[in-house]
Parts: sequence; structure tokens; C-alpha cells
Amino acid sequence: MTPSTENTDQLLEWHPGPTDAATTNVLAALAWGARRAWKSKLLLGYLWLFYFLLVEGAGSVVLAALRASTSWSTTARSLAAESVAGSLFSAPTLDAGYRTILVESVARPLWSPSAYFVLFFGVIAGGSIAYLHAPRPAPLLAQLGASCGIYLGRFVRLILIAASIFWLLTVSAAALFGSGTAGSSVWVRVVLIQITIAFWAAVVDYTRVRTVARDSRSMLMETLRSLGFVVRNLPRILSLEILFVALAFVTGAVVLTAAGALRGLLPAGEVAFVAEQVYVIALLWVRLTVWGAMLALYQGISLERLSRASG
Repeated sequence: MTPSTENTDQLLEWHPGPTDAATTNVLAALAWGARRAWKSKLLLGYLWLFYFLLVEGAGSVVLAALRASTSWSTTARSLAAESVAGSLFSAPTLDAGYRTILVESVARPLWSPSAYFVLFFGVIAGGSIAYLHAPRPAPLLAQLGASCGIYLGRFVRLILIAASIFWLLTVSAAALFGSGTAGSSVWVRVVLIQITIAFWAAVVDYTRVRTVARDSRSMLMETLRSLGFVVRNLPRILSLEILFVALAFVTGAVVLTAAGALRGLLPAGEVAFVAEQVYVIALLWVRLTVWGAMLALYQGISLERLSRASG
């Protein structure tokens, strides 16, 4: 059935978020974000399918299998063989896998030239955050399509701002530190640079969240406002960031441990393939949890500030 003009207009309109989302407690914000992400199982499924078809290259393998009229078992083996190459779960030891998970948990994406980064944070992120903020009584694909279209131009401009910030940080680091010498000072510089990148990545993430929550149009002004918001509320935001890292590490460690336990029961290729897909879904759930928690914390702090101003 074709949706009516009224329903289409409602999909394109901005909607306020739920009143129970606002909180100034970081643990409550994380819990609300986790619940909202857990209830968004269909959204997780679509995000995983997007990753599976584009990043894993599964689309070309499936199409080739269909053209050749091969069995689905052959297709599954082909997908598993492609997935094992460079897989996190093909690490020779569990310790190496845990170290990799820890690095991925701490890392916050600010800018990447990959097509997946641009598609996810420029196109998909707007629809995902809007669904977490205020889901409509409409089919999920219709909501995602409308919200992605609404925020497409804004989030693409935000990617350009993030890329400019990343370039300035790179140039500044090269000018301040130079080529450097071997030793502990190199690690100190690396840590300082990564902390700075993570800080600005958090600012850009709050810009995404605030853009949806406020229906902002100017990405440059919203980035500056988000910078002020992060600086003013640094203790609570830093606490939430530490919880994000812990959540991502624990989630990855659980999947890695389960994969290690299954190695003796199933072929290594199948274990690596399945474990990697479960890990991707878990990381997508963590990403939705992060955005949901940021929404809850931002709305709670904003209401607290308004109450103080009015009082």
C-alpha cells in the first residue's frame, strides 16, 4: 500500500525524543542507550546486512554463486574463505586477539578515507540516530530512508569538517614533534596525538547527536557548540567514554572467548567467519548504545541547565 501524503510528511518532520531519555547520570544514560539499542534489533539486522554486502564483499560472491547455480553450502564456504583473510579471529593466539580488541575499543573514528566510513557516518548515521531518538509508527525502512535523506547533506558536511580537523591535527603534530627519535618519547607523542583525536572524535559524535536532537542546520556552528558542551561537562563525558571503552572491550572479549572455545568443535574457517559476523553485530550494538547514551546525557544536561536558568 502506498503511504499517504500525511504519513510521508510526518516522516519528514522533526519529532521530540521520549521524556524518559533525559538523565544526568552516566550509568543511567548508558543503561538507556543499551536498552534502546537492544530494542532496535531490526535496525541492527539492516546495519549488519549493509556491512556484510559492502565491506565483506558478500554481494559479489552471492551473485557469482547464483549465476553459476552452485549450492548455498559452496557459497557459504566461499564467504568463509574470504572472511578468514585478515580476520580478527584468525589471530595465532588469544592474547593477540585481546590486544587487537583493546586497540579497537579505545580507537574512536574521526576520519577515514574508506568508502564504508563515508557511507556509514555520512548516510546511515543520520537515520540510525533519528530512529534511536524518536522512532515513528511506520515501517523501519521508510523511517531510515526519510531520516537518511534529511540528514545526508548535514552529515556529509560534518565529515568534511572532521576531515579538516584531522588534517590540522596531523599538520600540527608534524610541526610540533618533527620526525622524532626512537625511545619512550615516541610513545608519549603517539598517546598524546591519539588522545587529541579521540577528544575531537567525541566532539564530532556529540555534533551528530545534537544535530538530530536539535534539528540543527549549520554543522560548523553545531560543532563549535558541541565543543563547548564537551568542555563544560568534561567529567561526565569522560566517565561515559571510559564506560564505552569497557563495554566494547568486554563485548569483544566475550565473542573472542566463545570463538576460541568452538575451535575444537568446528572447522577453523567456519568458526572465524561466524565469530567475525557476531563481533560485527556486537560492535554495531555498542555503536547504537553509544549514540543512545549520548542522546540521554545531552538531553538530561540540557534540561538541568534550563531548570537552573529559569530558577
